[in-house]
Amino acid sequence: MDQLAVIHGRDQRTPVCRCHSRGVVYVEFLIAFIPLFLLFLGICQLVLLTAARVIVSHAAVTGARSAIVVLEDTADDYGGAPRGALSRGMLGTFDEDGLLGHLSINGTGSNSHFSDTSKGTPRNSAQHGARMAAIRLAAETPLLTLAPKVSTLASTEHLERSLVSSSAAQLQFASGYTEAATAVTVQRSEYSDELAIEPIDPKGSVTVAVTYLYQCDVPVVRALMCRTLSELLDSHADGADRRKAERLYQFARPRALMALDSNGGRYTIVTGQATLTNQGANYLTMENGP
Repeated sequence: MDQLAVIHGRDQRTPVCRCHSRGVVYVEFLIAFIPLFLLFLGICQLVLLTAARVIVSHAAVTGARSAIVVLEDTADDYGGAPRGALSRGMLGTFDEDGLLGHLSINGTGSNSHFSDTSKGTPRNSAQHGARMAAIRLAAETPLLTLAPKVSTLASTEHLERSLVSSSAAQLQFASGYTEAATAVTVQRSEYSDELAIEPIDPKGSVTVAVTYLYQCDVPVVRALMCRTLSELLDSHADGADRRKAERLYQFARPRALMALDSNGGRYTIVTGQATLTNQGANYLTMENGP
């Protein structure tokens, strides 16, 4: 019987129809590609987060280097604030807008995205003096590179206009975002969460801490690795997250970001800290007389 089937060209032991094996390679490709693609996106986001941590740490170092000079500088440049004081002195005495003007960055008050009405008021006057403004500017300047584009933070009607926006306009937006998303504080010590006691010891250690709201921008995986602003800044958060949120509310303007973020962005809080020895100057000024 088998020989007769072979003679007629049909072997009953082999299937005649092979249609069920079509597309197997394509399905196997999809099964293998999707997890690998998600892994690749996750690695990209992790690399960006690592770079952000390095920049925030560098910002803390620049803030500490500024502090050890500014804290012992003459009071005439800081509205009469005594040496070592962080909460005294006339605000606006330090020419922050003049320094930002060299980078083609206008004052944040003229930024349409971060208007004066969104600034709000700090909970208290701790570390909001004239000398602290100079320290904060030094720490915030490296963070300009981490600021997102306005098109990724807020929906806009003119996408092509946002794609070809000038460098000066992006720097102005980055300046407003960095001011709203960054808390710069001087801590009591590198192991303490409490603010430094004023006046700062002229020969003691100065610890500057930077807390920054970083926007995760890699699609898909940002929803897995980062959280929304409301989740990060929720008052019911526990432990370190709650302390970071309180620090942002006290020394930054996260509410301005909440009002601007219409795309449901994802964020994470990145911190950095640096400690240097204060360079107390042994020179005579009008403060201590001849």
